[in-house]
Order: sequence, then structure tokens, then C-alpha cells
Amino acid sequence: MSKAFHRFAAGLRFLMPTAPSPVGELARKTALRTTVLGGVMALTLSSVPVSLATQAQVQETTWTVPMSGIAGGTGHLKATIAQAGWQASCDTVEAKVRAHRGAGMTGEGVIAITNVMVGGSANGLCVGLLGVNMEVTVDTLPLKFDAMAYDARTGVVAGRVSGLTVTVESSNGCVLTIAGPDGKPGQADASYSNPDGTIVIDDQGHLRVTAQSSSCNAGIKIGDSIILDGRFELTPRGIITSP
Repeated sequence: MSKAFHRFAAGLRFLMPTAPSPVGELARKTALRTTVLGGVMALTLSSVPVSLATQAQVQETTWTVPMSGIAGGTGHLKATIAQAGWQASCDTVEAKVRAHRGAGMTGEGVIAITNVMVGGSANGLCVGLLGVNMEVTVDTLPLKFDAMAYDARTGVVAGRVSGLTVTVESSNGCVLTIAGPDGKPGQADASYSNPDGTIVIDDQGHLRVTAQSSSCNAGIKIGDSIILDGRFELTPRGIITSP
């Protein structure tokens, strides 16, 4: 062949694309996988601190009580066992509460309820259906008001009264014990209003009948849930805020 033809063929080989080398292709794919995985890891890791920060914010809720003191409270209380047609109405309830000044506190026991006297009728007893007299005793003192959430707009602290075990003795011989579902001291949903110093109890079934005597209404059963409704005004009123 002529020298011109050889020069022409060499030019064609120069212009034709060459097959990628196995080593080069492997390096390219590895780099691509590394880039993609790196992006996924970046997305995953960047989302973790947000979740942890949210959990930490909930766990680190703290409470402030600007002054220590003892206050008296008066109000009323009503307990109902709807499924048994049983009720105890106490028109007069007196309580003593104690608060300790502090900041950065947990919500548990932010107020201690050191004494509760429950009465209502002229003889100092609560009244049931059909005029049955009832003596209501809080067996586990002090009780605690546990702060759980704060509405800065209204000044209301949502929480619960915990440590409750109550005995109700009726004039017909029925004796009931009211506590938590497991028989241990229970709790009742409650709130405290800073503007007017009012504790409101509004609970739908956290407390149960845990014991009863043979003289009780046959409709009352162990495990029956208690509806508890009460309101108490404290004097002087205290302040609870968060943080």
C-alpha cells in the first residue's frame, strides 16, 4: 500500500472513539456511587439533630414559681360512677397548698396540697343519691399538682393532681376505696389559672373503684371508672409559669 493510504488509516483510528478501559470505568462508577451515598448520608445526618432537638425541647420544659408561700382553698367536688348510678356531692371542700420559690424546676409537684377537708351538708358530710350521707377522706397526703403545659396567652397551666387515694364511707354501710387502676395512688386531670388562682379538676376515668364492702350497691363493680369534677379558689393566689 502507498504511504498516503497508511497516513489516512491512522487518521481514522485517531478520530474513532476508544472503548473505555475497565479500570477507568470502575473508577467512574465508584465515584458516582460515593457521590450518591454521600448525598443520602448528608440528608440523613442533617435530619437527626432536628429530631433530637425537638425531643430535648419537650424533655427540658422547666417551670418558675416566683414566690414561696402557703394558701388556703375553698370549693366543691363531685364524684360520679356513671355505670352504677352512684354519686357523691361535696359542696364544701377546704384545702391547704404550699409552693416553693424556684426557677428551672421540673413540673412534678410544683405545688404541694398538704391538707384536704371534704364536707358539704349541715353535718359536714357529702351527700349521695337518695340523701345518703357520705364521709370522704383523702388518705394520701400531701398530694401533688404536676404542671405539664403552659398557655402564656391565658395564663393557664394544664396538669394533674397526683397521689390520690380516697375512702368514701356511706351511712348505708357502703365503703369504697378510689385510687389508680392498679390500686396504687392515682391521678386526676387538673389545671391552674394564674389570673384568678383557681384549680379546676375535670377528670374522666383515671381513677377507679379498687375496693368495696359487701353493703355497697350491687351495681358498683371493682374497676368502675370515676368521673371527678371540682373547682377551688386559692387565697392568696400564686403564680406558675414556664419557663
